[in-house]
Amino acid sequence: MQPLVSIVCTVYSKAPWLSKTIDSFLKQETDFPFDIILIDDCSTDGSKAIIQEYVQKYPLQIKAFFNDENMGIARTWLKVCDLVSAQYLARCDGDDYWTDSLKLQKQVETLKANPKSKWSSTDVDFVNEIGEIMGASIFESQQMPYVHDFETMLATRGFLAPSTWLVDTKLIQEVNHGIDLDTADDTFDIQLDLFEKTELTYLPQSTVAYRVNQGSDSRPTDFEKIHNRFNKLLATQKKYLDKYPNSDYRKMLDILLERNNRYELELTRQAAGLEQLGFERVTIYYDQDGQGFNQEGIQQFSLSNKDEIGLTLPENCHRIRIDLSEKPSFYDSVALIARDTGTQILPAYTNGIALGNAIVFPNPDPQMIFELPQNQYGQNFVLTYQTSQINDVYAPDYIGKNLAQKLSDLKGAQHVLLKEKIVLLTQQKDLETKIEEQRESLERITQLYHGAIGSRRWIIPTKIINFLRRKK
Repeated sequence: MQPLVSIVCTVYSKAPWLSKTIDSFLKQETDFPFDIILIDDCSTDGSKAIIQEYVQKYPLQIKAFFNDENMGIARTWLKVCDLVSAQYLARCDGDDYWTDSLKLQKQVETLKANPKSKWSSTDVDFVNEIGEIMGASIFESQQMPYVHDFETMLATRGFLAPSTWLVDTKLIQEVNHGIDLDTADDTFDIQLDLFEKTELTYLPQSTVAYRVNQGSDSRPTDFEKIHNRFNKLLATQKKYLDKYPNSDYRKMLDILLERNNRYELELTRQAAGLEQLGFERVTIYYDQDGQGFNQEGIQQFSLSNKDEIGLTLPENCHRIRIDLSEKPSFYDSVALIARDTGTQILPAYTNGIALGNAIVFPNPDPQMIFELPQNQYGQNFVLTYQTSQINDVYAPDYIGKNLAQKLSDLKGAQHVLLKEKIVLLTQQKDLETKIEEQRESLERITQLYHGAIGSRRWIIPTKIINFLRRKK
């Protein structure tokens, strides 16, 4: 049967993740036929062998193409899209994967219900190289802004998770042939053109895991590569200003002015020694029914200089793990307090070093684990913390400086305590002297008493009085 949707997956050296990606396609549940088109851009790892294995196993559902030489993502994408004849085309990169088995069904139904729209996207989760969630439902949770029009996309170089897209095939083929094949990011050009040619239909449900691979083309770690990428993106922005001169320039100017203001604030914060804040997150893991810590049901909060975070334990949860950012860091104070009792709970485990109320985490992935029986503490807690005012946690002398400062503070406190101890010892010695004087006085009184009641002057009158009492 002619497929209604073709899933197009471009691959270049994605062997560690490719099987998970393809399996997520095969798990799609639809009331219409779909096929899977894989194209390998001359990978240097085992990606080609993995693709061939899946084609042999699913010959009716999977088609594969292999470039003889590396063409790059943009040219490979254009080449494979021209081979699609289905009404809709769904894009997914070779290291991402779909998390909702009804993704295609939902998007097709949504587009059919909205004839003005030929393009659909969804919310997305961010995962790292090993599949751990770094950000859940990033648009709905406002970890990243959701882009809904041409002006916002152009001004902000926005992101719409291409692996979530479902697009009318003829439209995407038309757009593909108009993009610059030497662009820094083919999806940026494609999105700008799509916004000008159709409405975007957005589903506020996460259906895809977007893998954040540091060092990839979209996230280079070398500054020279970052510099070149940004300059190319700027050239694309200028080109599209000329390409669509009737766009709303005032709206884009407003967006840019607001962004510039935020960046100025961020630079100011860096000058104040807080550059690590705002980019890191506090993550809360819940152990329910003794199943251990996992990515389900986690909560994440932006790391601030100082914060109070309200937490409510799920049912059957007696243990939580708190990850204070992902980097080595230093806190003047960290406390978990039960709301019902006002009790501060000490961690059952931490990889930090306590220095009085302060705690230092010299290694990445700071963690604290708390045992929280609900019949003792209830379900509601408050996590409070205060970060140290520091410049760079990666500076070679960072730990030394902070420890030296804290040691100086502790020595000062020790000096005060020593003076107080001397005062207390003096008071204790005075008290012991008084007690000894009172003991000696009591001994003298006791001796006088026994001497009195044993004398003849005391014994004879006492006998006479007792004799008279008996007579009565």
